[in-house]
Amino acid sequence: MIDRIPIPNPFGWGGPSTFAIMMLFGFLAASKLLPKEYERRGLKPEVAENLIFLGVLGTLIGAKIFYIFEIWDQIFVLPGAYLYPLTHWDGFREFNDPSCRVCLESYGLWSSLFSGGGLVFYGGFIFGFLFISLYMKFNKLDYGKYMDGIAPSMAIGYALGRMGCFVSGDGCYGFHTDANIPLLTFTFQGAMPSGVPVWNTPVMEAFISFMYFLYFQYYARFQNFKKWSLFSQYLVLHGFARLCIEFLRVNKAVFPILPPPPIVNIPDPTGNPQFLQTYYWHGFSQSQIISLLLIFIGIGIIIKGKLWQKEVTN
Repeated sequence: MIDRIPIPNPFGWGGPSTFAIMMLFGFLAASKLLPKEYERRGLKPEVAENLIFLGVLGTLIGAKIFYIFEIWDQIFVLPGAYLYPLTHWDGFREFNDPSCRVCLESYGLWSSLFSGGGLVFYGGFIFGFLFISLYMKFNKLDYGKYMDGIAPSMAIGYALGRMGCFVSGDGCYGFHTDANIPLLTFTFQGAMPSGVPVWNTPVMEAFISFMYFLYFQYYARFQNFKKWSLFSQYLVLHGFARLCIEFLRVNKAVFPILPPPPIVNIPDPTGNPQFLQTYYWHGFSQSQIISLLLIFIGIGIIIKGKLWQKEVTN
């Protein structure tokens, strides 16, 4: 796995992030597909450029904000001590002790907010949808028709983004498994010491998302479904896929069900990250809660509009 592509330069810059490059490919794919789909639907193709820009902006802002929510307890690690992380760039992180095998690793609020990593997809999805919706409302566009046209682009964009997680060795991998299944498992090769076989959740999600991209791109958009149908289908398909994948991913539980696993961030003497070997699903994560919400919203829209029926054409 390659976190960055090394480019010689006098500024000490490590080079472009492979995750950022894959995200860029995702947005470029959307910029290619979306105008053509709007033109095919008799909509304004020039709108696509503005929607993609707002989608990118919302994705970056929302993904960062939700990441901060996700690590909130590791930023404000001392109860009642709220001012220090607000006035110091690295917060309590400057007191982290690498030799401590049981200490909770802390993060800085501002250093995390403005770092190159740490993105939560659903934060980006929600803020991107918000920005796009406000734009449509301001310009009095037909929400349902334009959102239906976005479905294939969102699917392929997400697939490429998840491949970026895998290529860069980002943290959206699964926990330890003794299974040895090609593509579904891999030996962890990330920022920490290597050698732990884990579930290959980024590739799983990328493959699933690519499959429903094919469904939207080559079948569903030609089926004369009612307005809002494709977008609501996307919510259900994506929400269900993410809900299931989260049972294998390393994530904190927002609503604990089982006793939490002993998470130790310092590698053991064999050179393997202990938390990968001891981790297991112990409750519903933030992403699973949002996934369930998206599924319910999608199903609600489908039922309310009877969207399993197709438009009647003369």
